[in-house]
Amino acid sequence: MDQLGTPGKLMDERMGHEDGSVQARYSHVAPSMRTQLLDGLTALWTAALDGRLMMAPAPRWLCSTGC
Repeated sequence: MDQLGTPGKLMDERMGHEDGSVQARYSHVAPSMRTQLLDGLTALWTAALDGRLMMAPAPRWLCSTGC
């Protein structure tokens, strides 16, 4: 369920636990979770860089009409 991104409260409910203490004790990080995190952070970083390029004004030498 961790790898599916299931919220903790929903996992507790599904497994019949009253609180998150069991989940906190027995959950672990899987290699696919690290990969998913890295992919997500890379996508956000790339989008931020792309957005920055879109906002940057064109260099004067590139504009012959004075944009």
